[in-house]
Amino acid sequence: MSSPAVRVIGLTRSFEQGGIRIDVLRGVDLTIGAGEIVALLGPSGSGKSTMLQAIGLLEGGFGGRIEIAGTDASALNGDARTALRRDHLGFVYQFHHLLPDFTAIENVILPQLVAGKAREAAEERAGELLSALGLAERLDHRPSQLSGGEQQRVAVARA
Repeated sequence: MSSPAVRVIGLTRSFEQGGIRIDVLRGVDLTIGAGEIVALLGPSGSGKSTMLQAIGLLEGGFGGRIEIAGTDASALNGDARTALRRDHLGFVYQFHHLLPDFTAIENVILPQLVAGKAREAAEERAGELLSALGLAERLDHRPSQLSGGEQQRVAVARA
């Protein structure tokens, strides 16, 4: 059996607020297989975003172990964590943060170029992704020219 895409073991996180310790994450265990879709649900303030920050390797200060694609991320330095995040993780935020001066296809190409992909290959892949998401006719439109749903699909393609 192949290793899971994400494995979290004993994840903990606490904050101090007004001299009081608040345990937001208390020994969370989670395994996500490749291609699996997971929904993280809970009331406001329950630690969903905190947990995603940890799994996404976006923030430090967590206890426990986080493995991404079989690599123990907790043992990596900053550059190695950045490379692991770049190569194996993608995020679509509630607010998609598309670059307003870039077209839909340029917004999807840019992270691929940053990751070292050749321009021609990045352009081809971006076109495939956007077409698969029903945006083949909108490749050259800027975010302000797209509906909210179309912007969200560009963000999915970018991730």
